Formats: sequence, structure tokens, C-alpha cells
Amino acid sequence: MIDMVNEPAVLHALYEQNPWWITGRVPEEFVKPIKELDRPFKRRDFFVLSKKLDEKEITAVIGPRQVGKTTTIYQLIDFLISEKGIDPKRVMYFSFDHPRLSPKTSLNDVLDVYATQVLREPLQGLRAPIYVFLDEVCRMEGWSRLLKGWYDLKYPIKFVVSHSSSSEVLRGASESLVGRVSPFLMMPLKFVDIVRFHSPEVGESISRIGLEMREAFSRAIRSGDVEMFFSLLGKARASLVPHESLLKALLQEYILKDGYPGLLNVSSLKVCSQRLRDYLSLTLYKDVVQVFGIRDPMALEELAVILADASASLVEYSSISKTLSMKLDTVKSYLDYLEAVFLISRAEFYSKSRAARIRKGDKIYFVNVGLRNALLGQLDESLLSDATALGKVIETLVHEHCRRLHFYFSGFPAKLFYWRTPQNYEVDIVMEVARRPVPIEVTSGDEISQRKLRGIEKFEEEHDPPLSIIVTRNVFDLKERRVYIPIWLFLLMC
Repeated sequence: MIDMVNEPAVLHALYEQNPWWITGRVPEEFVKPIKELDRPFKRRDFFVLSKKLDEKEITAVIGPRQVGKTTTIYQLIDFLISEKGIDPKRVMYFSFDHPRLSPKTSLNDVLDVYATQVLREPLQGLRAPIYVFLDEVCRMEGWSRLLKGWYDLKYPIKFVVSHSSSSEVLRGASESLVGRVSPFLMMPLKFVDIVRFHSPEVGESISRIGLEMREAFSRAIRSGDVEMFFSLLGKARASLVPHESLLKALLQEYILKDGYPGLLNVSSLKVCSQRLRDYLSLTLYKDVVQVFGIRDPMALEELAVILADASASLVEYSSISKTLSMKLDTVKSYLDYLEAVFLISRAEFYSKSRAARIRKGDKIYFVNVGLRNALLGQLDESLLSDATALGKVIETLVHEHCRRLHFYFSGFPAKLFYWRTPQNYEVDIVMEVARRPVPIEVTSGDEISQRKLRGIEKFEEEHDPPLSIIVTRNVFDLKERRVYIPIWLFLLMC
């Protein structure tokens, strides 16, 4: 039973956070990704999550800070009320970092007050389903155990949870909620969402074209029909020719600052750089230093700089250990933490042998190129003419979009690879779909070096892929089973 002293505070917090109980609608400013926006905008993730509202499993929205998780939750609430016709009082949002709350406020307290004072019907005898959105859920002690208890009662309650530290959500899910929770990864906006934001009339057709390209790519991998895939790409490219200048201009901006929603209307690269450094500091100190008990935060920052500079490169953990005067095991632990908060990703050597994968070492990617550029002081137009840095950034962008494409195909977090011969012929990215490997080579220009082509040739000889992809600046071509795709078109496909 809830503490009588705490009950008024919980009720007050509930009404403050759920204004639609009184007005019947979600405030307009709640559903905007940025306050200055004068029109509605929903990222593609919204449409996927809206379908999950009918699933019985707990939906856990995870991802880095500042990617728009809370805004998307408000958009889902608005969807339930305004489009699905759900009674506003049957949709509850609650954030556990509300200033009125006692640190000991539990989910039981919130649901008890909600049922008795708002719904005025017992949860064990609900007349219709209710929707419960819990933000900053990990601030509640024992949250995963309590949520498991409510879920196992099988009441008609749909739970959607999120937290600014996704690693804590995943930890709770693995401890108490196995088989009961469906994680949904929300990252900064993909290139197609940037296009949809800046040019809605172009964006809607691009969403359809992107879906057609993805489906054709999947069919080509499974059937080996490369000509079909290339033909559809050609039609997509032709339909976008009138917008190619716009797409390339948006791509240049995306290469510099990536896709955090808070930067959508920010034109000053200096302001973007400062905000991104602030995002990074918040992530490092709130989600890594505090959560994992890091004793040397300065060493963590230095490691982040090293990894940002090494993005799209093979790294030697022992070399990092020496550079930072840090134990090798500590370096590996820090890398695990940075990966858990979505700052970095790792690619293993492509081999059927697990031993070979471990022996060859990892390739590191700094997941968000805007953060990478800000951290290295490279978030300005000069990056676009620096061939070495630009090559790293473009490969990093392609790698991250491939991870999302793989998630689209498989429904689970992607594991991408690289490949290299003893003679150092290399393939940048290997994506495995339906147990078929697809080699992807990335270049920031239009000239494809013989060494890069030789890497693709060697991979084809050894692994017989259904097709190979070469991402270029502008080249669009089909040579044997190699598809050359301009980077802007490839990113739109993902």
C-alpha cells in the first residue's frame, strides 16, 4: 500500500505529466523534435514502434542520449489518443526523475494511485487495455523485478519503457525480463530521415524508393539476381535525378554533423560542434563513469579521442594500453563500456572459425561521425577536402548504415565484419544476410584503386558471394557481379 504522505505527490506528478487527461490532447510542443518546427515530423522509427503497441511484450526503447526517445514516446501517445481513439485517461506517461517524487517511489505506488485516483477501476478487472509509458525507469530501485511481476499477472497493460542510460535497461532486461521484453534501438537520424525533414515532398517518395531498394537487395542476395537489383537501382536513381543536387548538399552536411535531432535546424557548425561535445561529455560521465564506476575519467576521455581518430581502422589493444599506461584488461573493459552506450562499434575478421576471428583483431568505428568530428576538432568544411579524414568518415557512415540495414533484414543487432589476406588485400565491410556474405568496399572518390579491386577479387575467389558492392562518390555501374553505387543512393537504400 502506498505511503499516505507520498500519495498526493505521486498524484500531482501524474497530472503534471499527463495533461491530455484534462485537455484530451497531447500538447503540440511535446511532439515536435525541435521547438521551432512549424510542421509535424516523425522519424521512421515512430512507424515501427506504433505497430509494437499491439504486441504483448514490454517494449524497451534504447539508444544514446539526445536521439529523441522521449519525443517519439509523446508522438506514440498522441497516435493512441488522436488516431486510435483511445480514452486519454487510459494512456499514462510517468518519468521517475520528476522533482516532486521521493527516491523510494516505486512502480507499485504509481500504478496504485493511477488506478484508484485516475482510472477509478481496479487493475485486476480492467474494462479495456491501458498503455503505460515509463521514462527514466532505471531510477526506480528494483525496476526490472517489479515490471516482471506486473507483466506476469497478464493484465491488459502495454508497457513501454526507456531510460537515458540504455546499458542499464539492457542489464535489467537480461536479469529479470528475459523473454518478456522487446528492445528497440533508436539511434541518431539516418540520412533518409534528414532528407525527409529538410524536404518533406521529396522525403515521402524517397521512403518508398528506399523500401523498394532494400527489398530488391535482399532478393538479390538470396537469388543471385544481380541484374534485377541493378535495374531497380537505376530506376530509383533516375527518379531522383531532379533532386540530386539537394541530396548531395544534404549529404555534405550529414558527413560533418550526422543526425542528432537537436541539430536539425542549427546552421552554425561551431554551435553544432559545441553541442556534440556536450552530448559526449554527458554520455561519458553519466552513462559510463557513474554507471560502471570508472576511477580515471581522464583516461576514458583520452581513449575516446584515440578511438575517434582510429575510426574505420584496425586497432591493437596492446598499443592503446601502452599509450595510455593502462592495463590491457582495463582497456578492453572500457571498450566494452563505450560499446554498451553506443559510442563505438567493433567489426571482427570474417571467418567461419571463431579462433581466426579472435586472432585477427578488431576494426573500430566511432558510431556517430558528428561526435567523431567534434571530438577531433574537425567539424568544419575543411574536412570535405581532407582525403584521409574524409575516407574514414565516409566508411564510418556506410558501416553504421549497414548495421541498421542488417537490423532491418534480421530483426536483431547487427554483427558486421571486415576481411584481409596475409598480403594485406582488404575488404572494408562484410555483411552476412541469410548466411550469404556480401563484401562492401568504400571509397570517397570515383577512382577505384587496383588494390581495393584486388581485395574484392580475392574475397570473391574464396567466399563466392552472391554480389559485391562498391560505394563511390558518383559512379553507378555494373561489372560482372559488382555493383557500383554512389554513396547518397546507398545511404538512402539503408
